[in-house]
Amino acid sequence: MTKSNHQTQALQVRHALWTLQKEVLTALKEEFDVKNGYQAAPTDWFNVLMTSAEYSWLRELTSLMADIDIMTELDYITEQHAATARAEIERLLLEHSAPSSEFTKQYKLLLMTGTALLPLHSQLKATVQQLPKLEMTTDQSIAERKAWQEEHRHQSKKKRN
Repeated sequence: MTKSNHQTQALQVRHALWTLQKEVLTALKEEFDVKNGYQAAPTDWFNVLMTSAEYSWLRELTSLMADIDIMTELDYITEQHAATARAEIERLLLEHSAPSSEFTKQYKLLLMTGTALLPLHSQLKATVQQLPKLEMTTDQSIAERKAWQEEHRHQSKKKRN
């Protein structure tokens, strides 16, 4: 099966999103180290991220990134898939309206204080704008993300048989 025109764009968005997440985690680790007066070892930092309620807001981003990974592994990325990715990334990271979630609030605070995040945020915004835009509600985009997972499971099962 041939790849869709949206495949390359989706992979570029995935890369920009991963780069941004890496910088978010770097900024948070630097804050953590300063606040605690020592440099936490990577395993200690990972444990803090996984267990501390202080960082539970990151789960929204982690969940979106996992779904974007799944979408980019699909055999064929449709316009609907790409538009859903755009809608979800815009909702979580790029909307300029009042923060609607704890993630959005925390992320906007990081954007204001972390100068290294701003260019990566702009890069993500530019790559996301290459994806098609379709009007959809949050419920529709969440349902579409669940459909990616089901489609991915189905394709994986087919490949194993």
